[in-house]
Amino acid sequence: MGLLKYVVLGAVTVYGLQYVTRKRSQDGKSKIADFNHHLNDLFGKVRDYKEKVKLDYQQTTQLY
Repeated sequence: MGLLKYVVLGAVTVYGLQYVTRKRSQDGKSKIADFNHHLNDLFGKVRDYKEKVKLDYQQTTQLY
């Protein structure tokens, strides 16, 4: 029974990886590429927010 569990888990893992890395015919990108693009956008927004908070902090500390 334990061996069957590992065989099923391995098959599901392989199928999942193939599904995620399969390229679409419309644009030639995979789900991983979309996720990576969204992460890059998110990191850019976080970087901009960090700079805004840093400037606000500097302005506030200069007042006191």
